[in-house]
Amino acid sequence: MSETPQGDFDFWWQAPGEWVEPPNERKGGLSGVRFIRPDPQGPSFYVKIQHGHLFHSLRYPFGQPTTVREWQALKRCQRLGVSAPPPVFFKARKGEQGWQAVMVTRALLGYQSLQAMLMADQLEQMQRTAIFEALANNLIRLHRSRYKHGHLYPKEVLVRIDDDGQASTALVDLEKCQRRPSARLAAMRDLTRLFGDARPMGMRDEECHLMMDIYQRSGIALDRARLMLPRVR
Repeated sequence: MSETPQGDFDFWWQAPGEWVEPPNERKGGLSGVRFIRPDPQGPSFYVKIQHGHLFHSLRYPFGQPTTVREWQALKRCQRLGVSAPPPVFFKARKGEQGWQAVMVTRALLGYQSLQAMLMADQLEQMQRTAIFEALANNLIRLHRSRYKHGHLYPKEVLVRIDDDGQASTALVDLEKCQRRPSARLAAMRDLTRLFGDARPMGMRDEECHLMMDIYQRSGIALDRARLMLPRVR
């Protein structure tokens, strides 16, 4: 259960770096994320380490690290052409103290979360339009394959706008990515959550409709009225 261009489990587990998500106790274990740059002149990485922190299913009744599903989702995104952090290394091992897992992705530099972009409200409308067009096209590649992100809050979407106006987006935190019966159901589930949280943060109604128009042209029909309902919290 291991793929890597460099290093091994212990190398990544012990690599010093800055905690961007300090270890927290959830799901019966610990999980945290470090930002590291092993070579000052080389690329940067995010390293997620887990001790315990399991999910259970019919296939894994005794539990597996949640990074198993996230790693599988990242590899799937690569195959589907969905923009997400490039997977670099993954390994899970079970010892006397239970499961340990480490997952490494290439850091995407120059991005910010959609949440941060909306809250700052500093972009021109043309730039915002480019971002939401890019986001719709990225999500369609995932939804067309009948997969939902499963946790699509604005903070789980990374966005970038270049000096030439070219927009890029990437999806993160894919551990809840699951297959749905149809592309429409996958899209409805994710966009209900995204719009419901993003609109109070500053996403405009016309930007929601822009994304839905792109879905319509791609052949995925959405329930527009339902997606524009205020989210019940």
